[in-house]
Amino acid sequence: MLDITVCILSYNRPTYLREAMSSVLLQTRQPKKIIIYDNGSDERVFDEVKEFIDGDVQWRGAEHNHPVIWNFNRALCDCETKYIVLLHDDDRLCPNFIEEQLKLLDADDSLVAVSCNGFLIDEDGYRKNATLAPIVGQTIELYTCSGQVALKYAGDSCLPMSPMVYRTQAVRLVEFREEFGKVCDAVLFCDLADVGGIAYQTTPLYECRVHSGQDSSYFAYKLMNQLEAFFWTRRCVNDVEQARLHSLLIRQHTARNIKQLYQSAKKIDFSLIIPLLTDDKFKIIYAINVIGLWGFKIFFDHRLNNIFLKINRSLFKNDK
Repeated sequence: MLDITVCILSYNRPTYLREAMSSVLLQTRQPKKIIIYDNGSDERVFDEVKEFIDGDVQWRGAEHNHPVIWNFNRALCDCETKYIVLLHDDDRLCPNFIEEQLKLLDADDSLVAVSCNGFLIDEDGYRKNATLAPIVGQTIELYTCSGQVALKYAGDSCLPMSPMVYRTQAVRLVEFREEFGKVCDAVLFCDLADVGGIAYQTTPLYECRVHSGQDSSYFAYKLMNQLEAFFWTRRCVNDVEQARLHSLLIRQHTARNIKQLYQSAKKIDFSLIIPLLTDDKFKIIYAINVIGLWGFKIFFDHRLNNIFLKINRSLFKNDK
């Protein structure tokens, strides 16, 4: 057994939890401990996985529901192994996940964590013929400072949290900043990168479920501005990366302002026009570019839908 604890963070998703549990038990190399940290679910959740509960698989319940960060910190404080992974109950691990992730960490003491790409699956657990990010051979990306992590997020990408494997002692050196709410994972990884390197495998090693009711489907305008302000203070390894980070942040900021303007116009509320357009991080050149890209996408999607409609009509006529 490998010196790692797989913690499954659970709340009221019994079917998904059972699938996540099964994916851990099917690993090519088994972890030393598997612990389900349930955050105050209904009894039916325990009933769904009680057959797995024994000496190797443990259940840690809660009397009532707590903030997600509470459950994360509880698991982290309990861990007695060298490594820890905090798997969301709606995701699943590929069979070689633990073996491949620990190869990187065991080979490089400067790394404090490693994440990976993932296959997208639907609510029923079927793969969608897509991945979170493009698969670039067996490439490994390395992030050695908080600025590089911020740069990844500013480029409309991310480091997936569910498959992140941490050195337990290293991740305990940083705090989960609760004031960042839904985006606190991005802040956590920035802080962690200032402790040591974070690796990211572009090879998919887990399955990321896309389903209704996900908490990360909407991020408030104010919250994203708060995250932007945090990213703006992060230091990159050189001036070129620093300039690119600031440029991408301004582009994202401009796009958010345009969306705010659009939403305000729909409500016939023009009170935000002047503040949003005179914002010091709102750039007209980026606005033109963003609106152009959105217009092209709408036009392309419309043309594509018309093509599929014509094909379907043709097939229907042929069937007759």
